[in-house]
Amino acid sequence: MKHESDFGSAVPPDGAPLPDRVRGFLLLHVFVLAQHGYVDRASTILEALHALGDAGADVVLGRAVMRFFRQDWPGALACLDELDRIDPIERFGQYRMTERQRMRRYVKARCLFELGDGDRARDAVESYLRHGTATGPDER
Repeated sequence: MKHESDFGSAVPPDGAPLPDRVRGFLLLHVFVLAQHGYVDRASTILEALHALGDAGADVVLGRAVMRFFRQDWPGALACLDELDRIDPIERFGQYRMTERQRMRRYVKARCLFELGDGDRARDAVESYLRHGTATGPDER
């Protein structure tokens, strides 16, 4: 009987994107590691995914959050800037932010505050407050 690795034939050739199933498993693994306080291990997986060319919003947000947990304020801001290009929060008119968008605003405000940029931190907090509470799963 032939035994394959944990990922079996799901490991792509060089340069090919990871299959959705493998990527999803790795992102779930990152979440579990972070929940248990293994921020460095979770960061390693996210940085590896990024190095493999995965620039999806989930990976970039994860990198921002892991850097935030390590108090790497400039690094977290750099990831949030990248994320704003990939998946912008800002819209025109009235709208309510999702929980994920509100968390991004909080992380940005905190990073700016920690770096001593009070004006930009205040702007981020005002945007966070201006758009009300997050939408629930049924309100999106």
